[in-house]
Amino acid sequence: MVQNVVIGKPLVPASELIANSKTDWEECERSQTLFTDTRFLPAIMKEAGLVSSISEVRRNQPALMVNLTEPDCVWLKWGKRFLFIVIGLDR
Repeated sequence: MVQNVVIGKPLVPASELIANSKTDWEECERSQTLFTDTRFLPAIMKEAGLVSSISEVRRNQPALMVNLTEPDCVWLKWGKRFLFIVIGLDR
């Protein structure tokens, strides 16, 4: 199950932002992290398995129909699930 998403190339290595240590990154967090270049939030949510379709996001949370373009780190809550998103620069 995906719990973290890294978009593009982060300003700081993803392992430093997501994991507590290098061993935590290698053993746990890397397998739960999705690396993508997609910047459209509903498409990322679908790719991560959070929603079954983009139209589900449009219907239930139209405010989430955005492109993530600026470098940042954000939390997203959908139902009972959380997603930590690291937004980096274009590769």
